[in-house]
Parts: sequence; structure tokens; C-alpha cells
Amino acid sequence: MKLQLDHMAPIGNGSRYQAGLVIAGALVLLCGWQLTEMRTERGAIAQKLQQLQDARQPVQVATIQPQALSAAQKAEIKEANKILDELGRPWPALLNRLEQVARPEIALMAIRPDAAKGKLGLKGEAKDIAALLAYLQRLESLPEMHDVALDEHEMMEKPEGEGMAHFIRFGITARWGAM
Repeated sequence: MKLQLDHMAPIGNGSRYQAGLVIAGALVLLCGWQLTEMRTERGAIAQKLQQLQDARQPVQVATIQPQALSAAQKAEIKEANKILDELGRPWPALLNRLEQVARPEIALMAIRPDAAKGKLGLKGEAKDIAALLAYLQRLESLPEMHDVALDEHEMMEKPEGEGMAHFIRFGITARWGAM
């Protein structure tokens, strides 16, 4: 029996390898081209932004002479400034903080902010005294809340099923804002 060895590589394997290298090379070239395009576009956008910033001009504000205003106009301005102060408060932040300390045992019925005094009034109902005290502690732990106080509380009953459900109606005040 005669053994014959063929040391030549099969023809099909080399062509696949070469095709893979060509595709990989094409992808590298495409990525390089895209990177160059993005850098060019970024430079153009930065230049346009600089032009826009250079072109802007400060707003000229005309000052109103206080003596030229009537008493009614001064009162209207004072009222408008009060409303702007109310609107300028960070309401979403306050509401988010109140939601963070909320628990199923506590139901807030009213939120009464007084932006001028920086005070906040809360009215609600608690399942029991332990839930109410825990809620007070969570409010006191908020960095924006100061002087948290339970102003009023009342034991209440309401019909529930065959018997009566007991709960506590409460009122809380706190100073609200950075110290």
C-alpha cells in the first residue's frame, strides 16, 4: 500500500480569508471617513454657534420712574410681583419631595403654600398615630423643611363594612426653603 501526502492548502479556504480581510478593511475605511465627516460637521456647528454668540446684543431696558406711577398702578405692580414670587418657587421640587415621603397610610387632602412667608400647610388623614408620627419624622428629615409642627389632629370614625374605621385627621405646618 502506497501513501500519498498532499501538502497543498485547499483552494476554497484562502479566498474566504481574503474576502473577510477585504470586508474588514472596507469597514475600517468607512468608519474613518464617518469620523472625519463628523469632526468637520462639529467644527462648522461650533463656528456657527460662535457667530451667533458674537452677534447677540444685550437687551436695553428702559427704567420706569416711580413718581410717574399712580397709586393704583403701584398696587397692581405690587400684586403682580407677589404672583411672580409665587410662580417663581420650585413647585415641582416641593411636590416631588412630598411624594418621596408619602406612604399608603397617609392621605394628603390639601397643600397650602404661602410663598411670601415661606410656609407650607398640609392637611391630611393618617391610618393611626404611629403612621402620623413616622410621616412627621420623614418630613423633618427633608433638607428643605424646617420647623415641622403638628398643629392639629382629631380622631375620626367612618362607617366601613359592618363596623367603624378609625383614622386621624391632621394639620401640619413647616417652613419651606433653603436655610
